[in-house]
Amino acid sequence: MGNTRKIKCYLTSPVFRDIADHPMLSERNKKEILKLWKRLEEVTDLRVSKERFPSDEEITNQIRNWGAQIIGCHLSHPITSEMLKGSDVVAVCTSTVGYNHIAQEPGIIITHTPGVLHQTVADFTIAVILANLRNIVYLHNFVWNGNWKPDQNWDLDENLNCTMSNLTLGIVGMGEIGKEVTKRIYHWGVKILYYDVKQQKEFENYYSNIQFIDSLEEIFSQSDIVSLHVPLVDVTHHLVNEDLLKKMKKGALLVNTARGSVINFDDLVRLLENREIEINLAFDVYEQEPIEDKILLRLKKIVEKTPRLRFVFIPHNASADANTRAQMAIMFLEDIITIAISTEGRNLSSLRLIPEQRFTQIDGLYESWKIKARWEKKKK
Repeated sequence: MGNTRKIKCYLTSPVFRDIADHPMLSERNKKEILKLWKRLEEVTDLRVSKERFPSDEEITNQIRNWGAQIIGCHLSHPITSEMLKGSDVVAVCTSTVGYNHIAQEPGIIITHTPGVLHQTVADFTIAVILANLRNIVYLHNFVWNGNWKPDQNWDLDENLNCTMSNLTLGIVGMGEIGKEVTKRIYHWGVKILYYDVKQQKEFENYYSNIQFIDSLEEIFSQSDIVSLHVPLVDVTHHLVNEDLLKKMKKGALLVNTARGSVINFDDLVRLLENREIEINLAFDVYEQEPIEDKILLRLKKIVEKTPRLRFVFIPHNASADANTRAQMAIMFLEDIITIAISTEGRNLSSLRLIPEQRFTQIDGLYESWKIKARWEKKKK
């Protein structure tokens, strides 16, 4: 029998275990996470960061000096080319749907956690749309800060806002989340336009009044609300730029619960400052997270100069449902364990590979993976 030394696994945060103790978690999910954690400790040489947000130096040290072979991370832990090149890493697993924080180096498996957060993000998207249209944040703060005085009587035209039923919603990206948003508001009487890389004809059979538009320019010019639901890849980086922003209606609402860099934030802020556009915003994600103080100050000055504008900014929280996050952790742990105990390519058929790898594995991707050398060593 060959070398059976356990594979070295480094997790960049204790949260993947700590989430099992969250009071809002279901008992079933808690038990599953604890069971998988015990199994992970059995099949790997496991190290877990003591900090939830370790420095790049700490992660690099675990890769370069300790020799980590499997890395488990989430969105706040960038795994760069500099960390991975020439290392012993054979796989990087992320407890997120997006994976733009991981460099794609040849031979390294990358897994993510798709198909689990579309419902909670759809709920959240509709919530921030309504919060913006009905001015919920301002009205809450008005009461909370003691501004509602006895001499302020109710009046017919005071604090007027807007419902969705007479508006046009433009969805950019009719994937899992875009479809869930559509399902939820379809019967509200909202006109729905959508743009995607291909027309979703089968989906349209169930929701016949939605309309496919093959031009982003038309989506942005015709819609009262534009909601972004695309992944961050090369072709979507700064997809929403000056040209598209200028096509939006005055008083329209731009919603982003996808990824911050889908929007060219510099273009957006500059156009708002110069009053070349006058649009409302409901964002959960940003190019720089958290928002830089100087950018936040510029945004506040924009609202001071144009108080009718409404900005609802949330700190990257769209998927923050306890059991959704637990399901992501479960998928994440399952994939790490599968990789750790694998002895050949067919053992990995259940992995939740990123699309770039999932769609090419039939062309011999297994043969190019670094982990193959470990399998061969075990057989000797």
